[in-house]
Amino acid sequence: MAYLFDVAAETFFPLAPHHTFGRLASVDTQLDKPYISKLHSAIEWNGRCWRIKNLGLNGTWINDVQLGQGEMADLNVNDHIHLAEQAEPGFRVIDLAPPSDMLWPLDMSSEQMPSQVQPIPLERYHLLPDTQTPELALYFDHQDQAWYAELMSSATQEQRRETIQHGDILQFDNLRWQFISAQVYGPTEARVRSSHKLSDFEFVFNLSLDEETTQLELRQSQHSIDLAVRSHHYLMLQLARHRADDAAQGLDAKSQGWVYADQLANELGLDSTHMNIHIFRARKQLADCLPDSSDHQCLLERRGGKIRFGCDRFKIYKGDQLTTALPLATDISSA
Repeated sequence: MAYLFDVAAETFFPLAPHHTFGRLASVDTQLDKPYISKLHSAIEWNGRCWRIKNLGLNGTWINDVQLGQGEMADLNVNDHIHLAEQAEPGFRVIDLAPPSDMLWPLDMSSEQMPSQVQPIPLERYHLLPDTQTPELALYFDHQDQAWYAELMSSATQEQRRETIQHGDILQFDNLRWQFISAQVYGPTEARVRSSHKLSDFEFVFNLSLDEETTQLELRQSQHSIDLAVRSHHYLMLQLARHRADDAAQGLDAKSQGWVYADQLANELGLDSTHMNIHIFRARKQLADCLPDSSDHQCLLERRGGKIRFGCDRFKIYKGDQLTTALPLATDISSA
């Protein structure tokens, strides 16, 4: 998420992992001035730090220290960079975080950034502008190796889900943001080797007798992850009940648990937008607590206006009583 400040233009701009400066139209930052070389300098992330290399004949200065042709230097925050002419305003180093996919704010002035409007480094799942009043979800899909955005207010998944590519513009919180890809390695999460899948866990719901609160645990052998009490757990619990009912009627695993979204919203007493918010909050919580998993989108599956709980191992306790379970038990009361 490294970026510089162009002193003359009074604008900020992000650095590509290998960022070039010069007169050529193909460089990342073009400077159409006669004393600038066609390929004047480059700033590059080497896996440890950002370094600048002078490539031109007319010199590159870092804090008034000139670099010879081919010479490199490590960059530090607040360094001043001048290309060819020290009298020119040049650039100031603002941030030197490692390269990552990000959302770059477009609607800001030089006075606003970086104090008020910050770039957003992307991890794997985001509710934007925040989890309390989300307008869209932005997430990385491991299977497709692509970023997607979904609007909260759309009626169906097919209408909501859009592929996001380098340079695309997103709008939320009355601001415009540009998606910037790290480009060299691809999305950060594509480099993570998944060691957990949803099928590794049993989902254990603990429902209060009045059904007002729902706590969720993920259990794997002797290991347990407490997801605490959340309102979106009840949505998953309700879908788990439908899946268990279908299993009891003999439906195969691929057919179990599919419920029309409108029906589910009525059962929960929610409108479609608020139900979508619960769905995205559930997915985000799972992505946050299992950062090395690759299938958080399978937690709640959608197709043709229907939705289902995507996990096939769960238990539901109401108070101390086990009421629902999958796989089915011959005597649930003694399970």
